Amino acid sequence: MNSVVVGVDLGGTNVKTAVVARNGRLLGKDSRPTRATEGPDVVIDTMVASVELALEHAGVDPSDLRAVGVGAPGPMNWRTGVVFSPPNLPGWSDVPLAELMSERLSVPVFVDNDANVACWGEFWSGAGREVDSLVCLTLGTGVGGGIVVGGRLVRGIDGTAAEIGHICVMRDGRACNCGAKGCLEAYASVTGMVRTALEGIDAGRPTMLTRMCGGDPALIDGKMISDALQQGDEFAAWVMRETAIWLGTGIGSLINLLNPEMVVLCGGMIAAGDVLFDPIRETALAQSFEVPGQRAQIVPAGLGADSGVIGAAGCALQRYEEEH
Repeated sequence: MNSVVVGVDLGGTNVKTAVVARNGRLLGKDSRPTRATEGPDVVIDTMVASVELALEHAGVDPSDLRAVGVGAPGPMNWRTGVVFSPPNLPGWSDVPLAELMSERLSVPVFVDNDANVACWGEFWSGAGREVDSLVCLTLGTGVGGGIVVGGRLVRGIDGTAAEIGHICVMRDGRACNCGAKGCLEAYASVTGMVRTALEGIDAGRPTMLTRMCGGDPALIDGKMISDALQQGDEFAAWVMRETAIWLGTGIGSLINLLNPEMVVLCGGMIAAGDVLFDPIRETALAQSFEVPGQRAQIVPAGLGADSGVIGAAGCALQRYEEEH
């Protein structure tokens, strides 16, 4: 068989692994709990086992493996593959993940930010495979980001570029976990969406969410809002629209700044479809110059939940070929 690369998406809950051909075709997968609370050594054991089983599922001999890419939560040094202290991986402090994985698997291992690899996955073989420049937003507990310009990821001198969730959209706005105020993430993530719902409920807005949460608003989550939306709850529809408008506001600024051909949205939130995308597109167009605003396509991820794991493989392939 021709040589392959493997991508690993390291999350706080699950490790997802994919064997990918050099043309981006998915050959085999594996997924298992991260066991994050048991510390770095156990997590690395889990990742190695997942790579080995994914190769077995794909019918690929380990000798055909050329490189492994890992998409990991930051902060990190993407050049050395050292992961510093990600909040959802307890006990991690300056872990040389690339080196440790390489020793175990006997191939080069490359580590990159999880949002960057999702962006690269969409550029390499997803929604953006026909374009030269794109911006990717990953919508979950927070808002992650990745930027490709001229066919290359924009990482910045310190590797911290594309922190799209932390552009300011409201002066002296909501407090963000990063320590600043008014960040896009505080309004446009799932967490931000829940905060919008709670503020509305506190203001006395009628909604079935108060019944669905059993009278305890602290139990409201993104899925509950989505379920209420599907059942025709007007308040839930308003919450989704408000979230979309905040996203569109941030995206409009990104369009003016970068003039991308495409903006790709990833994450579970995009399942809302046009209810989310229509106000995003409307707002982004209103907030950007006419020519770049009309050019930029705002689309859902083409790889679905596999953007990160395929992108990790793609980043590894690119870096391997540059070094060899």
